Amino acid sequence: MTTDEESENQFPPDRAFALLGHETRLAILFELWKQRRPDEHVPQHPMTFSELRKAVGMRDGSQFNYHLKPLVNRFVRHDEDGYVLRRQGERVVSAILAGAFTDEVVFDAVPNDKPCEICGGQTVFECNTDQTLGYFAIRCTECEGAFGGTSFDGALSLTESLSPVGTRSRDPEEFYRALDIMVKHQFMSAVEGVCPDCTGTMSVTPQVCRGHHVEPGRRCESCDTIFEVRYVIVCDVCKTMIDIPSNRFLLTEPRMLVFLDDHDYHPWYDWLLIELELVQRQTVLSEDPFELEMVLEADGDRLVATLDETGAVTTLHTGASVDV
Repeated sequence: MTTDEESENQFPPDRAFALLGHETRLAILFELWKQRRPDEHVPQHPMTFSELRKAVGMRDGSQFNYHLKPLVNRFVRHDEDGYVLRRQGERVVSAILAGAFTDEVVFDAVPNDKPCEICGGQTVFECNTDQTLGYFAIRCTECEGAFGGTSFDGALSLTESLSPVGTRSRDPEEFYRALDIMVKHQFMSAVEGVCPDCTGTMSVTPQVCRGHHVEPGRRCESCDTIFEVRYVIVCDVCKTMIDIPSNRFLLTEPRMLVFLDDHDYHPWYDWLLIELELVQRQTVLSEDPFELEMVLEADGDRLVATLDETGAVTTLHTGASVDV
């Protein structure tokens, strides 16, 4: 898309939010949303001006038009058949229904059955506390955890959480499964260069800790993590940042998934164990262009892979372990 096309179609954020700052306008979006027919080929049934005005409950036609007109072409489409929601309008309604801006579910140090992969200690999970700032966190209460840079110690995982409605509608087992699916899709999207938040392009930078040293239960003093090599993925538009250990990029390879399955490691639940137990060596083969060799071993089997500066797997082979 050219710069001229961008400026022609862009809508100032303050105007967009101002348009939605009245209960009548939100009511219009919700009434149009109710016309969706997921069981039919036609996704929405158009509403005439009169039908929509009556559904919203406003008698004065001119006053109703005052609220409807600004929504047209941005959140609502109008043609000879009537009014229907545009995708932007659907997103507004979905965010409200999910409770994204109006609700939150708080978990404060809820005990977790899964022990810490690093020290075996008690773990807890938290969400929407003062420390997690709206994110979902799993932390250890007995060691420093896997990474720093947070307002709490013992961090083992810090991810997006499900929406309030997505959380309340599931029992704990279903919640974890849904969270796993969501995080997996977000990760794969970021790895493929599409921001999971705004769909903008993403830039990748490898980070290698040259003096990496980890004591039991403690993070490396140089990089403040337990990970010797990480890839930092940053959105070029909204600046969303995802900091990913190098072993995560191997999950794009089917042979890695087979390797993990053969040795009873879950690719997502056991991501820390993969780093701690399977990754035996990481070697930077070249600085420019960047090339990383990773060696994983389990029960006499070996997987050797090379990654480039974007985290893409360039070579991968498996075989029996040999002494080096």
